[in-house]
Amino acid sequence: MNADRKLLKARADLLLQHPFFGSLCLRMEPQEDRTCDGTWTDGKTFAYNPHFVDKLSNEELQGVLAHTIMHPACQHHKRRGNRDVRLWNMACDYSINWILLEAGFQLPEGFLDDEKYHGKNAEEIFTALTKDFDQSGNPEIGKQQDGPKRIDVEYEDGQGEGNDLESGDNEERSQNGDDGESSSEGMDSEEIEDSQGETDQDQSADPGGTGEIRDADDAESGDGDSGEETDKDWLLALAQATNQARDCGDLPGGLERLVEKLLYPKLDWRELLERFISARARNDYAWPPPSRRHLHMGLYLPSLSTEQLPEVVLAVDTSGSIAPQELEQFAAELSSILEAYDTTLRVVWCDLEVTGEQTFTRADLPLELQPQGGGGTDFRPVFNFIESKNIDPACLVYLSDMECGQFPEREPDYPVLWARTGGAGYPPPFGEMIDVI
Repeated sequence: MNADRKLLKARADLLLQHPFFGSLCLRMEPQEDRTCDGTWTDGKTFAYNPHFVDKLSNEELQGVLAHTIMHPACQHHKRRGNRDVRLWNMACDYSINWILLEAGFQLPEGFLDDEKYHGKNAEEIFTALTKDFDQSGNPEIGKQQDGPKRIDVEYEDGQGEGNDLESGDNEERSQNGDDGESSSEGMDSEEIEDSQGETDQDQSADPGGTGEIRDADDAESGDGDSGEETDKDWLLALAQATNQARDCGDLPGGLERLVEKLLYPKLDWRELLERFISARARNDYAWPPPSRRHLHMGLYLPSLSTEQLPEVVLAVDTSGSIAPQELEQFAAELSSILEAYDTTLRVVWCDLEVTGEQTFTRADLPLELQPQGGGGTDFRPVFNFIESKNIDPACLVYLSDMECGQFPEREPDYPVLWARTGGAGYPPPFGEMIDVI
């Protein structure tokens, strides 16, 4: 079986046996690359060396596919900054391989895994690795004596060589030619190209041999931990795949905890709520008085008069999941929003259907929310209600425990913020989410 057919079968098996990974795998376009040792991705492409694929079993190839998928799912292609490429790949491998093993995958020989790194993110592991490895990613004397290892790929053409960092590696290479250089005599152009690519990979950026992560084309350099830049398409796909896997009961605990950290970092929900709503405010400018910032240049420009915030819709899940103290706490934060902006707040109560609504302005402070309804949960009626009433909100804030998988089929035109209570439930397929703690 050639590499292309073998890869196609592994992708199909992955989709059937591990739907979470299989659905994410379809996001990447396979591409043959004979210059790389094994596989790599930049979040868009799944590149592979056919010689490497030929040497793997179907189970190992599924493991490599799942491993490669996890890199962009964890935003590794966006987070390296100025960090050393080799050590960054090692840190990323350590952060995800244990999850793949927990999920039942088989990885090629030489994969990186250490219990002390379980549950840690790539940045934390990278910092720890810098203490044990030099700047080239090689073990320092007296530390990590064995060093990282790769699968030793023996290609059918006899020209392939592994990337084993053991001391015997140089001896094996010397058998191919003087001073460790392999001869190109008797090789066709394709074999020479393959051999050259393998030689260039002696210091591979994929020391674990399970799939290299390369920077996205638009990734920014820097030394920060993760920055503000994310691949939103991958985060959306991750949320959707998580929902599907949870419905099928096929979501390992370690993977679920990782997804929670990726999609919903624990930050102060009050600050995030205020930031989310204030970002939707529109600036209103007026000529009198003119902007004093430009008068010294002889320019008369309008100055900022007020910040206007269009109507805000608050939807509240009344299925019994929201405790009275949580509702009071949330009402207090919304009251501060009304104090800051002269706007209208429309509260929509909903369980399996919209059961009532209240409208508030600054004159109604402090807010006194009066829940209506009780029963099951369905998120769709609120979105249908907004559309049927021709409401054009600045944003929708939905307060719920998220214990419902009934979401609208399409994302609305207005921003949505899911305010989750209880810390459980289904990840939303669109919008942002904060935890009300």
